[in-house]
Amino acid sequence: MQDPTLYLTPECTIVYPSLFEPTAYKSEEPTYSATFLIAKNNDLSALKDVIKAAAIKKWGQKVNFKTLNYPVRNGDEKAIDENGILNKDNFYYNRYFIRAKSKWQPAIVNIYNEQITDENDLYGGCIVRAYFSFYGYDYMGKKGVGCGLRAVCKVADGEPLGGGRINTSEVFNEVLQERDTFIDSPPNFNEREYNETGQQNEIPEPQYTETDDDIPF
Repeated sequence: MQDPTLYLTPECTIVYPSLFEPTAYKSEEPTYSATFLIAKNNDLSALKDVIKAAAIKKWGQKVNFKTLNYPVRNGDEKAIDENGILNKDNFYYNRYFIRAKSKWQPAIVNIYNEQITDENDLYGGCIVRAYFSFYGYDYMGKKGVGCGLRAVCKVADGEPLGGGRINTSEVFNEVLQERDTFIDSPPNFNEREYNETGQQNEIPEPQYTETDDDIPF
């Protein structure tokens, strides 16, 4: 029987990946980690079930879900600028985000199940699917469900985000135009990476509905 606390994400966007060397976040011990952006138009009912299963595994059937902290957050909260205005150009907008981490390096593969060893091939903005394990924690008075990172599969290239690789065709656009009189075909710096970006379609406006669900997403 499959562990009910394991979850395979739909296609999502990875940002701030630290998957080849562990890094410390705030006062935590160094871990392998990344943040995953999941579009709100996905059906996340299975994710809720997995999180509930992790809480029940820790505290039993009588657990009060409303008192727990959860690893799934509303990205719109991160997309509000210093003036309190929702910035729809922010890459967190209209997405949920999950920060997952592990003490051990997760498996990192491509769609052919081949291991990725070059960190430049897995940058912030890639389209991926991730494999999570959820667990309950009770630490220093805080109770909640955490997210462990088991594996990442890169599905496609995407628009660099959060300090990812630079889109050189944008950076050097003017330079290439100036040299166009000397070069018959200006070099396409991004031919390998961006011909088939696999970028997600434009995300529709979020549709908010009131719900009395215990899990807040």
